[in-house]
Amino acid sequence: MAIQLKSAAAITLGVLVFGAGAFAFFAPKTSGDMVQIPAGPAVLGYVYYTGLYGPMPYDVGAFQIDRFEVTNKAYNAFVADTGHAPAAFHDDAEFNAVDQPVTGVLHSDAGAYCSWAGKRLPTELEWEKAARGIDGQEYPWGNTMDLKLAHLTGSLPVPVNSFETDISPYGVRGMAGNVSEWVSDTRTARAGVCRDNTLIDRKATPQMRAMIAELTAANGGVVPELCKSPEHDNTSLKQDTPSEPCAYIKGNSWNGRPHMTVASNRMWDYTNSYAEFVGFRCAKDN
Repeated sequence: MAIQLKSAAAITLGVLVFGAGAFAFFAPKTSGDMVQIPAGPAVLGYVYYTGLYGPMPYDVGAFQIDRFEVTNKAYNAFVADTGHAPAAFHDDAEFNAVDQPVTGVLHSDAGAYCSWAGKRLPTELEWEKAARGIDGQEYPWGNTMDLKLAHLTGSLPVPVNSFETDISPYGVRGMAGNVSEWVSDTRTARAGVCRDNTLIDRKATPQMRAMIAELTAANGGVVPELCKSPEHDNTSLKQDTPSEPCAYIKGNSWNGRPHMTVASNRMWDYTNSYAEFVGFRCAKDN
């Protein structure tokens, strides 16, 4: 069964992952306010250097993930029960509606909430599989860059149940827009870059080369900046270079740029930072 990533850069998941046989289409399964994601391989990553190496199959274990981003109402219940510090914008009328996603939370705040709820933050692999499904599609809804399908403009987050079109193959909502989301993956930021201590040498697969050629043609014959290998700055890799903890962020927001909408895109911030356009959702093991 051939499943296309892009018109000129197809990956046949049946060959890469399942052998020559076809696979059965999955139907979303729910458990209360969470969606069950089955174990198994999924084509994740992209040619950009702003995310997982790929496209290639990753084996991801079974887990559950919140259908919606965590709301102010849910976070306020956590604060009331534990005495934890409230979100930074809890007293801002533009950001504290009960059905808006909570924002203004540190990475540790998000982790504390999820722990209180009997859950945890999702990993980047889990988040991306929940957003893209198993066939490597670029957006939660498919491969069409239709930015009207998610909340990607304006100046405020909207209720989490808005934009029914911003829905993943598993039925998870709001993974392309509204607010970006903390995931559990943490690294060390040196010289203003959040990454492992060594650069990964990305040797292009045939699929990656085809996609880069297509993207370059669409970019007037120039390789897009995000496809270029980052410069190897040795100063950022020295152990005595000042460093700070950082964490990955997935998904675009009302405050983002169009290229950030692809589900493979990865952003980051320092773990002691917060923003009005970054929230989170939780996951847990099956």
